Amino acid sequence: MDYPINYKSITSKTEFHSEVIELYKKAENYLNSFEWCQEIRSVNLYTNIGRVFCIFLFEIENTASSEDDFLWIIVGDIPSMYLDTFGIKTTKEVVENYVGLAEDWINNIKAGISVDDCYPFNAEPTLELAELLEKKVTFMKSELIDNIDDITL
Repeated sequence: MDYPINYKSITSKTEFHSEVIELYKKAENYLNSFEWCQEIRSVNLYTNIGRVFCIFLFEIENTASSEDDFLWIIVGDIPSMYLDTFGIKTTKEVVENYVGLAEDWINNIKAGISVDDCYPFNAEPTLELAELLEKKVTFMKSELIDNIDDITL
């Protein structure tokens, strides 16, 4: 299957169909939890590894910044994240940025430093969660980054 796929075009024939639907809802709920997300206009699926990891590109009405209407949303069995599209133009860059921001969060927790200056993951900053995320980030670095279909906006 060729990506990106408009979310409305996803059918039961789409790989990991039910998992993608589940992760879309997770991404939608995550995005709607921010006051500045007034409306979701369109959604495209860029990367699909089922419940493990998906990258969506959302077009929204952003009440905080009319120039920031496109956001990458990363969801899966990891803490969700949004990234703007200003400097991040490919799916590989999305994963690399996720890894870098996650590593900052993990390193701060392991060093006993506040995570206030880190990406605001919606996760308790505990050593247990940091170690779990570290395992997933290690997988992303060793397997995902070099093997992801590098799809450009």
